[in-house]
Amino acid sequence: MQYVVASDNAGQETKARYPLREASIEVLEVPGSPGTYRAIAWLKPHFQLEGLSMSLRLVADLPAGVN
Repeated sequence: MQYVVASDNAGQETKARYPLREASIEVLEVPGSPGTYRAIAWLKPHFQLEGLSMSLRLVADLPAGVN
């Protein structure tokens, strides 16, 4: 991915250019709903708050197109 650098030793400038430590995106078909998909994005930034580690998981349902 173009916004990810996994190195803990990366400099501040590199981390500013590539702000994510880890990231993944998954698109799945929703069973029983033809043409409908579920997108799951998981992001983990380099920058943390006072030792608090965080990640973000976003799930979005993508409905089938209307003809």
